[in-house]
Amino acid sequence: MRHQPPPAPSSGLKFLTRKEAARELRISLATLDRVIARGDLKAKKHGHSTFVMASEVERYIKDLPDLKPRTDVRQPRGA
Repeated sequence: MRHQPPPAPSSGLKFLTRKEAARELRISLATLDRVIARGDLKAKKHGHSTFVMASEVERYIKDLPDLKPRTDVRQPRGA
């Protein structure tokens, strides 16, 4: 039996399954579990299922550090 997310409240909140959240973040389920265990991403339990609010995934992405440009990039040959 597949677990389905609880019905979204009328306020329009959207819940993602662990698999959906991992796919959205482009990380494995194991990495998602570590991120949740560290407290970097909040998750909710509903029975035996774990869900992540879509807004929480967006917040996590926004809080990731910006990539700094590399200064040691080599010039292509012949340039």
